[in-house]
Amino acid sequence: MLGYLLLALELALLALATYTGRRRILKALNSSPKEENLDGPADVDEQILNYLRARGGLAYQGDIVKDLYLPKSTVHKAVRRLAERGLVEVRRQGRINIVALRGPAQQQPS
Repeated sequence: MLGYLLLALELALLALATYTGRRRILKALNSSPKEENLDGPADVDEQILNYLRARGGLAYQGDIVKDLYLPKSTVHKAVRRLAERGLVEVRRQGRINIVALRGPAQQQPS
C-alpha cells in the first residue's frame, strides 16, 4: 500500500514539474522582446538611460529588468556603473532599488 502511495506521489511531482517547465517554455516562446539585447556594456548602459528618460527619470530596477528583457545581474552591474559615473542615483526602499537620473543624463540626446 505504501509503495502505491509513493508511486502516486512521484507521478504527481513529475506531472507538476512537466507542467511548470512547459509553461516556462511557452512563456519564453510567446514573449517578444521590445529590443534585442545589445552587445557591450556601453549599449546596455545607454538602453537603461533611454528607458529612464522615457519613464520621466525614475524607475524600479525590477521594472528595468522586465521591460528591457535583461538579466538581473546585467542590470545591477550597469546601474552600479552608471551610479559610479554620476549619471544615476540608486535609492534603496526596503528590498527594492529605485533608479533615478541625475545631472547631464536627464537631458535628451540631440
